[in-house]
Amino acid sequence: MPIDFNNSGSRSEKRAKRRKTNIILNTLIAIVIILIIFVGKNIFFSDNKVDPQQTSGQEIPKTEDKSKDNEEQVADENSKEQTEDEEKENNEEESSNTGDIEQESNEPNVEKVIVNPDWKPIGTEQTGHQPSYDMGSVDWKEKELAAAYAINTQIENMTTWWLRRGDDPDNQSILTVSAKGSQDTYEVYVEWVDGQGWKPTEVKKLIENDRRQ
Repeated sequence: MPIDFNNSGSRSEKRAKRRKTNIILNTLIAIVIILIIFVGKNIFFSDNKVDPQQTSGQEIPKTEDKSKDNEEQVADENSKEQTEDEEKENNEEESSNTGDIEQESNEPNVEKVIVNPDWKPIGTEQTGHQPSYDMGSVDWKEKELAAAYAINTQIENMTTWWLRRGDDPDNQSILTVSAKGSQDTYEVYVEWVDGQGWKPTEVKKLIENDRRQ
């Protein structure tokens, strides 16, 4: 049987075209696979990376300083306790301080008598008591200080109208005094306490100043 060279050539051409087509398809498939791997890799790693520019503008949450809060709380509690203690002390002092006790009097020219159990000696500069009724002496001045203390004024704001001896002249004296600018006049009885100075014992509020000259 004679060989048909035309048919054999066409078959070889077809095989060559098929081979070429397969090569092209395989190449395209390989390219697609490579692209898929590349894109997938970029997507995967981009999710795990942190953009410094994104985090630089974000505020980092601050952790609470619990130790500082505790210190402030303790300080507030101590301050509150101190205030309560001071108020308690003040209340105790007020409750123990009986204050002036006033009584009406039937004595001539005496409106009322005032005593105060809380009166204390005023102190003294004297080394050993040196009784004196000389105006300007240390003993005289300390008697005036005791009188000013008894009528709740300053010695610079007090006028001494009279100073006379008490039943015990060395240790007891009576001063007639008034605060400047006031119409009230008082007789203040003072007694000497060794080492502590003169102490008021009684105040008489006079109806009128019988020592004014």
